[in-house]
Amino acid sequence: MQITPYSEWDGSVPAVVSGMPNEAYHRHDSISKSGLDLIDRSPAHYRYAPPREQTRAMVVGTALHTALLEPERFRAEYINAGTADRRASAYKEAVKYAGTDELVLTEPEYTRIQTAIAATWSQPIAKRNLVQSGERELSAFARDPETGRVCRCRFDLITANNAALDLKKTQDAREKPFQRSVANYRYEVQAAFYSDVWHWATGETLKGYGFLVVEDQPPHGVKLHVLSDEWTARGRRLYRENLNTYARCTEADEWPAYDDKASVLDMPGWLAYEEDNATVEEDDNE
Repeated sequence: MQITPYSEWDGSVPAVVSGMPNEAYHRHDSISKSGLDLIDRSPAHYRYAPPREQTRAMVVGTALHTALLEPERFRAEYINAGTADRRASAYKEAVKYAGTDELVLTEPEYTRIQTAIAATWSQPIAKRNLVQSGERELSAFARDPETGRVCRCRFDLITANNAALDLKKTQDAREKPFQRSVANYRYEVQAAFYSDVWHWATGETLKGYGFLVVEDQPPHGVKLHVLSDEWTARGRRLYRENLNTYARCTEADEWPAYDDKASVLDMPGWLAYEEDNATVEEDDNE
């Protein structure tokens, strides 16, 4: 695997790039997993998406990523504004010094990140992965061999044994709740798409793709999840459908939204279940 520093990259693909600023990565003319998620809703939602605004939860999540994966950078760049809330003059002065509020944390935010770090490092399987001398925050670019479209991925960590580790912040790291997160956020698409883009960019096959899940609130439970082959195969099928749609829309420069057919809506399963139970209760009361 050849890694090219961002300052030396001429934009050619395939490439694995280190030190690429987040803004430059998101501006790159290529399709990412988040772009495929929008395509899955409709091509129009991808083509005409408004600029993504950083929420405070996203800022804190990025800070946690940095603290766990690049602790020296976290210590050098992030500022703890102390007890001042975000309306206080002390906080605003810290933002002015940092140049952005994305690098300034309030005391509760900073404390929560520190306790999450401690909880993560106390988990043996998390520690075994994080202490490896792998590569952090690599950006991979490659052409899809089927459509010829350039794809991009940004990896949290490629471990020393050539496995990908993706850090996720969640409300509940247990198996069943995280299964719902996988389905809701299409993490199976991410595992398959990232694995394949890595192969296209490097010629290497990842030995694994794991999700290191850290709960947002104390006591910050930590769990490592790996998707089954069946689930990864589903992700590969879904991203292929989305990527082919993206290629067709790009070639024709046509970005449709929803079709113009009327939909007949069936009663959702959960409501049908409630209706059936209500009927049973009425029968029991007669």
